[in-house]
Amino acid sequence: MTTLTIFIIGALLSISILYLVRKGKLHGPYATWWLMVAVFAIVLSSFPKIIDWVAVQVGITYPPTLLLVVSISFILIRMLTMDLALSRKEQKIRRLTQRIAMLEAGLEQAESDGVDSNKQN
Repeated sequence: MTTLTIFIIGALLSISILYLVRKGKLHGPYATWWLMVAVFAIVLSSFPKIIDWVAVQVGITYPPTLLLVVSISFILIRMLTMDLALSRKEQKIRRLTQRIAMLEAGLEQAESDGVDSNKQN
């Protein structure tokens, strides 16, 4: 029953991701990440003995522990990549704000120079 539930969750997740991509609400790298999660869930539900085999190979005596450790590791990696992307976007926004401020200052200077030259004439 658990494998069927995990399979259904993986299938629904992949359908949802494809729908969001089609509607333009989710973009490339993010969709790829979530599709990998969905495929991983579907594969594990189809072949549940994979976890047992990998756990034995790694030396873990309780296989569900491996699943939890891998899941938490992926969550931490995802959080790090999101923080990196957010930092890049904040830096770009800061640079754009500075450029706009410089352009506005130049525009105000040009307008004041134009007003001063009109007063002299």
